[in-house]
Amino acid sequence: MRSHAEAILNLADEARAAVAAITAQNAGSVTIGALETIASVKLPKWLSAFQSHHPGIDLKLKVAGSGGLLQKLEANEIEVAFCFDQQGVGERFAKRTIAAEPLVLIAPPGRGLASTKLDLSAIASARFVVTEVGCVYRQLFDKAFAEASIAAPRLAAEVDSIGTIGRLVAEGAGLGLVPRFAVVEAIDRGEISEMSWPNATQAALLVMIWRRRRVQPPALKLLLAAASDAFGPARSADAHPRRARPFPS
Repeated sequence: MRSHAEAILNLADEARAAVAAITAQNAGSVTIGALETIASVKLPKWLSAFQSHHPGIDLKLKVAGSGGLLQKLEANEIEVAFCFDQQGVGERFAKRTIAAEPLVLIAPPGRGLASTKLDLSAIASARFVVTEVGCVYRQLFDKAFAEASIAAPRLAAEVDSIGTIGRLVAEGAGLGLVPRFAVVEAIDRGEISEMSWPNATQAALLVMIWRRRRVQPPALKLLLAAASDAFGPARSADAHPRRARPFPS
């Protein structure tokens, strides 16, 4: 009788421990950093869904440029950064690609170039609105012309946001190279035209970067896993469920 009672008590202790572990996983806070374009377009719907499933986890979002995000990770001001792929993040950080975002050339509405098969030499004489040096789109832009041994186009303006590029292009300032997701609504409204980017690199890789630790905070682990599932490749209806992927500590 006594051993039976002890077994029941042990089961009760295990149940309480399991509940405590689940509660700990679904509590805490995560400070996220992201590029402005990603923060305003890609993250809101997903973060809202994540918080509805994990109401005990407080989320904070900080916006910065690519260099600023790495600095904030270094200073422990953020726990994970969502940005486009960049080399040399260092061994202290882990990085995972979660999406490939198509790149497009955008032009003012009604421009004849939109229906023309383009190559880099055909657009080299155009003026471009570009992001600042150091931004991934600017790197792709400069690299494409350099590798093709074509003089880079003249710049109409150098700006600090994709939204500004879209507005300037719509007003006729020049062409722009941007991730399609950032301008899809303007394209649908007819405010700008889109063209294929005539280069082998057709997409920018969206990554998340976080600091390696021996033990990651439970709330951060949940968010990293949720991001991989949310932004990963779409699956067919009859595909087998994916197993959760381990995250580097």
